[in-house]
Amino acid sequence: MFAVAFAVALVAAATLRSGPKLTSSIPSIDVAGDAMQVVRGRGHSRNGELVLEALGSGATGVLLAPTAPFAAAEYSRATWAIPLAAPPGAEFAMAWQTREQPGRTFTEPILDARGNLDVDLRNQPDWRGTIQGVGLVVRGRLDAPLVVSGLSLRSNAWDATLTDILGQWIASPFQGRRTSIGQMSFEGRFVAPPLAVVAAAVVIAVLWLGLRAWRRKEPVSAISIVVVLLAGWLTLDLRWQSLLWREHAASVERFAGRTLDQKHASADDAQIFEVARRIRDADRPRPARIVVLSDNPHLRSRVAWFLYPENVATRGPLRNAPPSPQNLRSGDQVVLLLYSGLSWDRERRLLVWADGRTRGGREILSDGPAFAVVEVE
Repeated sequence: MFAVAFAVALVAAATLRSGPKLTSSIPSIDVAGDAMQVVRGRGHSRNGELVLEALGSGATGVLLAPTAPFAAAEYSRATWAIPLAAPPGAEFAMAWQTREQPGRTFTEPILDARGNLDVDLRNQPDWRGTIQGVGLVVRGRLDAPLVVSGLSLRSNAWDATLTDILGQWIASPFQGRRTSIGQMSFEGRFVAPPLAVVAAAVVIAVLWLGLRAWRRKEPVSAISIVVVLLAGWLTLDLRWQSLLWREHAASVERFAGRTLDQKHASADDAQIFEVARRIRDADRPRPARIVVLSDNPHLRSRVAWFLYPENVATRGPLRNAPPSPQNLRSGDQVVLLLYSGLSWDRERRLLVWADGRTRGGREILSDGPAFAVVEVE
């Protein structure tokens, strides 16, 4: 009985979240990241992805995803694939234009910027007619480059919606750079969250028990209700166990039998670890205080974490002003990593503050204006 109730709840969820068509031969619209264009701001293509490096005028960046004109009624779910965490401080919105109103640009805010950027356009009144231009708007500040690997617009036909629901349920969170525990906070963005469908199935089964008891003029069996509740709980738990085992298998394949450095190099922030390893393995005096400076709080804290247990000092996210020259001690090793408050002038061998103050230093590492390690004299 619970299995039948679960099937009814799943069919109802797919029906509520789909469009008017039962089946559709129209495939999803997929645009690769390197096919997109930066129409406001500064960026470049890299390995099939688009990297937005800086915002344009008005602290706004706009990415254009080229698509052939399509009917808005056929599609109501869009996903901008973000392989790395979206930079903090950035606000996102999806923008589009229609053939019927070519002079207007419509937008839909994207409130949840964790992981991929999912947009539900079913109840958006301006998502209608023929869509002939789709873009991503980025506002606010860009503390780190934004990487976009693609855009997917999914058909909202009933069969495609059901496929999306089941696909989200069985997808491994590890592929989306999340843990199984972290997956729980993302399931509210699913087309149909499994908890909601199972809860609906439990309600349907209990109502059927009550209806059957009423027709037979007998009391509802308490044991039957308990069994239905246990069936719902076990359904969710079996899925949870499946996610855990798949995450375990993926972790073993990725990290087992490797040294600590090799594990760090296989993790998602391997590029940050490579920067920290260059600092760690550089020919420099030890012990020394290492002052890590970066406009990106996440980058700053991760580099510091990789350098522990050395004596590492960082500036807090609310106190990102550079240390004054007199607060730096002789022998301090200053790491400048995508930092605007302080720069290294290698020709004059000076650390230069924005207000013109300077402090002598010896270069340990340098890779252009984005990265330098300097020993304070």
